[in-house]
Amino acid sequence: MAGRVCMDMISIDITDYPDADVGSWVELWGQHIPVNEIAGSVGTIGYELICSVLPRVPVRETEGAL
Repeated sequence: MAGRVCMDMISIDITDYPDADVGSWVELWGQHIPVNEIAGSVGTIGYELICSVLPRVPVRETEGAL
């Protein structure tokens, strides 16, 4: 993450992923990276990040992802 949660936005730095583009699927947290690890890197808790994802954002939940 490139910054803190602000209103209903999260900034993600994709500099190291040259194939990423508008419309690319991303895993913000889940099987490969725990939500609390991401949250800790920006000084918040996982629950705040999870709650920040609004219904207008497509979400695909998988078993055991959190």
